[in-house]
Amino acid sequence: MLDTKMEHLAGKLTPAERTLWAYIQANLETIAFENGATLAAKSGVSPNTVSRFLRRLGYKGLKSLKEELRDEVRVQSLLNTTLLERVEQPEDLLAHLNEEIEALTAFAAQLGSQHWQDIVSRVSEAERVFVCGFQTIRGLAEDFANRLALVRSGVEFLDLYSGVLGQWIDSHAQRCCVILIDIAPYADAGIAFANNCLRQGTDLVVFTDEYGIARHIDTPNIITMKTKTGLILESTGGLTSALNVLLHCVAARHKDELKERLAAYRARVESLKLYRP
Repeated sequence: MLDTKMEHLAGKLTPAERTLWAYIQANLETIAFENGATLAAKSGVSPNTVSRFLRRLGYKGLKSLKEELRDEVRVQSLLNTTLLERVEQPEDLLAHLNEEIEALTAFAAQLGSQHWQDIVSRVSEAERVFVCGFQTIRGLAEDFANRLALVRSGVEFLDLYSGVLGQWIDSHAQRCCVILIDIAPYADAGIAFANNCLRQGTDLVVFTDEYGIARHIDTPNIITMKTKTGLILESTGGLTSALNVLLHCVAARHKDELKERLAAYRARVESLKLYRP
């Protein structure tokens, strides 16, 4: 969309506008962090040039450009026309795995931080925990909810599209924590849901990718995992691992009741003969 708008201005840009456009092209992934003043300073043009350039492109301001770029990035993650090129390149699976390892290493560096401990505390101490995820990420969210329910009580997967949210209504008098697992293609639904939770005073924990959804949610309890590792589709491996670590940490906080819960689980499974001996 941005490139299409620029086609109409081809050959009509001032030198300062060409400089600004070159900077924007080279820094699309970080534009969401900028305001008019910082964008002007970093590109070496005046704030008036930024404002004039955006108006010429049909934007009401930098905010509308950011929203459009966010939508484009969101679509690119699954509708990217270069996806096929990823499997046509010389195969180097080790390089892709190294990207996964680097993502996990970056996450591991957070585990001793107060930021991580605050997240574990919110999930551990809440009276009710709801886990939510949309479309293709739903399976990951639902699986995590089932696992978390094994180590602590009061955990449910929240299906916003089921049309029946009785458990959500009943929880308003309790201290609740929502764990939102969200990736770029479903950003609009995730952002709307997250901000609704915050308006209701609900503790919100977000596990997301690097495409910038977190910038639109005003909560500090966010874990961002790298998903772009060169594989045909963005990888959810890092998100899965991070959630498994959260599960372990919450279990450690509930170790006094964990023995009884696991014993009850084993007794129920054996009585129903769900697994082969």
